[in-house]
Amino acid sequence: MYKELMKYAILDKDRIDLFRRTRYRLFKTLLSSACRMDCLYCPLSRYCRFSRSSWEVDELIRIFTRSYRAGRVDGLFLTSTLYGDPDTVVERMIEVIERLRRKGYRGYIHLRLMPGVSKDLLFHAAVLSDRIGLNIEAPRTVFREIAPSKADWLQDIVKRLEWLACLKRRFRRTRQRVGYISRGIDTQFVLGAGDETDLEVLETAWMLLRKGVDRIYISGFKPYRGTPLEDRRPTPRWRALRVMQAIELLRTYGYRLDELKTLVSDNGMLPNKDPKILYAEHNKHLYPVDLNNDPYELIVRVPGIGPRTAAKILELREKGIRVTVDKIVRLVGYKRYLVIRKYVSLEQ
Repeated sequence: MYKELMKYAILDKDRIDLFRRTRYRLFKTLLSSACRMDCLYCPLSRYCRFSRSSWEVDELIRIFTRSYRAGRVDGLFLTSTLYGDPDTVVERMIEVIERLRRKGYRGYIHLRLMPGVSKDLLFHAAVLSDRIGLNIEAPRTVFREIAPSKADWLQDIVKRLEWLACLKRRFRRTRQRVGYISRGIDTQFVLGAGDETDLEVLETAWMLLRKGVDRIYISGFKPYRGTPLEDRRPTPRWRALRVMQAIELLRTYGYRLDELKTLVSDNGMLPNKDPKILYAEHNKHLYPVDLNNDPYELIVRVPGIGPRTAAKILELREKGIRVTVDKIVRLVGYKRYLVIRKYVSLEQ
């Protein structure tokens, strides 16, 4: 029974993840697989016929604690279906993580909230969690089509993410190391379950980033048997990748939405090409970038150069070291240098 709850918790295994760093080995599970929602894309919705199950709180705490102490996992990711009203579900999730904290657990907790949860419970959950999230699922234009009874998109999801962002800014003044949203706020789109355009996704992502959401993930739609969308074509992986890359340009690289709008076609879709390279091709007047004189804001827009590499280049300049071909190859490797050299001026 419990293996099924853990299996269904990784339905986002096809999620596009650009963050290549050491990952936590998470104990990832649903609290319950019973759901009253009618989301057209979800294999856990009320449309689907299978045996539903739920954790007993004591049993979940016992099994997670045993796995953590044995060194098999580094943290907990807890989510759930919406089997009751939002507060009922979140109260039970809070019971799990609160009891873990009381038992002395100071490790990583990532909690996925339910749309429409009350402000008091949202605050309580934020205090106990290192990372917290609430899935946006889709732009407002198609949300009601693919999740007819799930929530009010603006009030139950966007407003809650905004509350979390306000709490995060408030908590940062306390400098707590455990909980208190110290690892940020995330959300996720299911791309392609509706007829949304890439531009609509980027517009929604831009709005969420400006409100204070830290990470935005993209999961390409995948049809599941028994759902109303079982005959719909899956979203090509390249599309999810390009949208995710474009969102990262907004989040990390300092691009503005109006700059990325120039990259989409007349139908609002991104082509299958790295959007950073596409931007450079559309704005040839900005290149080549002089790595010895130009500011960080231009250097970080060079394809092949990310924020860390741009910062290292500035460090070299501050030490009076000229940035040469040899220095760039040492920083990024020869393969990435072959990309970078097309967009920069460098000393030999």
